[in-house]
Amino acid sequence: MRTKEVIASFMADCKLRGLSARTLENYDCHTKRLIEISPHFPPKPVIIQQFLAGVKGAYNADSYYRTFRAVDNYAHKTFNTPNFMKSVTRPRIPKEIMPTISNLELNLLATWLGSAKLRDKSVICLFVDTAIRSGEASNLKRDDIYEDKIIVRGKTGYRVVPISPFTRDLLLSLPAHEDGYVFHGTGRYKNYRLAKTGFYKIVKRYLKKVGYKGKQFGPQTLRRSFGVFHLKDGGDLKSLSLILGHSNITTTANYYTPLMIDDVVEIHHKHTPGRVFENIKEI
Repeated sequence: MRTKEVIASFMADCKLRGLSARTLENYDCHTKRLIEISPHFPPKPVIIQQFLAGVKGAYNADSYYRTFRAVDNYAHKTFNTPNFMKSVTRPRIPKEIMPTISNLELNLLATWLGSAKLRDKSVICLFVDTAIRSGEASNLKRDDIYEDKIIVRGKTGYRVVPISPFTRDLLLSLPAHEDGYVFHGTGRYKNYRLAKTGFYKIVKRYLKKVGYKGKQFGPQTLRRSFGVFHLKDGGDLKSLSLILGHSNITTTANYYTPLMIDDVVEIHHKHTPGRVFENIKEI
């Protein structure tokens, strides 16, 4: 069996299942490499292992791994081929604390927005208030805005996200366009909806204004920050998982529980048995 034929069937199935454009784009890119490294299907595990070892960046290697595993599972169910990914080692991704904004930076952000243009103010408030993704913001239409919620469409299909009255009023104050989309560009691009890169530039501009020193400046930073503030203010993981659109609550826990390190430190200082040493006098 030729790998090209398997991939064509796999991609057709992905489109029928309604996977997001971004996922389809990644699958298309990765599966083309699979065809190159192994024209005949199923590929030998050692070939896959050697290829993954040569991919630069742990996240990139893991992305290839997950695509190849998806192809493997599909081919096994559809064509009854042996699972070639069973003996392939998954690339190790080093753990790291993902960047978020602080309470001070959040307050400074609110101060800067006082004199911001309506579109920029609406963009920042939307991300801080709802934690939606940039692609979901790009797809947002005026008909998707309700009194206390919005309908967002993106990576995981569509979902309902709560929204505050202040943010809703800002969104509805933006000029209406014939295409129905909420956010548009400026100048010669005013008739085109705002793309993900446009949202990134707006968020980056205001994060720099408040002195944010993290390595990532896009809407994803505000999304993660939403998760931290939600949990610190008494929100629960189940509600947070629904708001963020995670298909598995474990994903929510893995992303946001490690970020609450300040709370963990405080609890440690309060409950550590090491407090017994505080009364030891120096000899």
